[in-house]
Amino acid sequence: MRIHDAGRYLTPLAAIAMMNTPAAGAEAGTSHAAAAAVHARAAGRAEHGEHGVIDGEAIDQTHSAPLSPVTMSRQADSQGLLAGSHLKFLLRSYTDHLETRGGNTRNAWVLGSQLNFESGFSTGPIGFGVDAGLFSALKLNGGSGAGNMVHVDPDGGGGNRAAWTYLGLYDLKARASNTVLKYGAQILHNPFLEPHDNRALPPTFLGTSISSAEIAGLNLAAGSFTKTYARGQTRPQPLGTAYGGTEFKRFSYLGGDYSYDADTRFSLHASRAENVWDQYYSAFSHSMGDAKAIRWTGQLNYYATRNQGSSQQGQINTNAYSIALSAQHQAHTVMLAYQKIQGRQFFDYVGEGAGDFLSNSMNVDYNAPGEQSLQLRHTVDFGSYGLPGLKIMSWLVQGWGADASAAAASYADPASSLHGLYWKNGEAVHGRHWEIGMIPTYVIQGGSLKGSSINLTLMHHHATSHYSDPSNNIYRLVLNMPFDIF
Repeated sequence: MRIHDAGRYLTPLAAIAMMNTPAAGAEAGTSHAAAAAVHARAAGRAEHGEHGVIDGEAIDQTHSAPLSPVTMSRQADSQGLLAGSHLKFLLRSYTDHLETRGGNTRNAWVLGSQLNFESGFSTGPIGFGVDAGLFSALKLNGGSGAGNMVHVDPDGGGGNRAAWTYLGLYDLKARASNTVLKYGAQILHNPFLEPHDNRALPPTFLGTSISSAEIAGLNLAAGSFTKTYARGQTRPQPLGTAYGGTEFKRFSYLGGDYSYDADTRFSLHASRAENVWDQYYSAFSHSMGDAKAIRWTGQLNYYATRNQGSSQQGQINTNAYSIALSAQHQAHTVMLAYQKIQGRQFFDYVGEGAGDFLSNSMNVDYNAPGEQSLQLRHTVDFGSYGLPGLKIMSWLVQGWGADASAAAASYADPASSLHGLYWKNGEAVHGRHWEIGMIPTYVIQGGSLKGSSINLTLMHHHATSHYSDPSNNIYRLVLNMPFDIF
């Protein structure tokens, strides 16, 4: 048994240490790896934020596809159903301490494991295969107040369960040329359903996906999903919105990422949460220069959200965007990012996903109506100083201008479904807040533990009493040990 290198495609602005291990292979369109607010009624107040940071990584906020060097048929090169198969094992130790102003202090220590089998594809013009992943967890610390840090049943019970296991990944798949169709529980990577993998086990989504890489540099994707295996749960749950807590029956998306060259990338995606909203995402990034001197990278991310169908979460008309500029000199990268939410509603996204690729979504999202925010981020790669594998990301974000009074008037009744979102301590959400954070990460570079990683997350958020997200402190230690069995 050997340990494989763990890795995921990261944003060029903050390629902090590669920690997470996809459950399937690295082929384009074949990798794997209920909403928190929906389950808030059973498990306590919904948890938001931390979406720009996934186990110490800054997620790829443009979700641009890596440039494909050639256009060839991967199916034509198929080794066969069994010969092309892989079995991988990921062991994770997850320790978390959360202090929230006005709330309980929560502690958890959970050992999570993923045993993931990925078959190859049968030979012929159309290949068929199957994937499966057994997810298991053992709780060493944490009770019913720990929420989805530990096991939570949909009815709110289960917090005292010491161990749980379930089939977290499973799918049937077919491939023609470089196009892959899947049905089952999957881990996805797109601007709407990026997995919110900040617990012992990641969430997965149940449905159908298709991805295609027939043209060099262009990745196309579409899908339709109806359920989620939420963090801390073992049975499929309804989909829902992260902030509004509104359940819906189906989520569908369509889009593509294009790499014009190694420096220039575009993304364009559209999605629908049935009877809730239509949401559109676009992004552009461009780099120039040499990191030996200065390499500049500019990045734009934009979401437009409009209510759809029966508008079960009310009227929605928001535009959210971020603009970031980074400068890399040798081991150091400094980024300055500005973000703004235009509209009377919160910028919202699908629960259990980290579907917020805006630059300033770090500990919290800075997504209140009218809110503006500014971030300064620094990343250093100590490989240039003789310590390969060690990286440290530090940041400071300031948010201001939040004003939910226009929409709050419609939800003044405490019994209304969105009262808790738009009202805080007796007033409509408003105010200022800031956060500071640091994430040192070390990835072992060689030997029998090559690819294993240790990640320490330290975050402090301070908010005025009427802002939506409370002040908190987060201390998190995550150890990942990935193994290739075959």
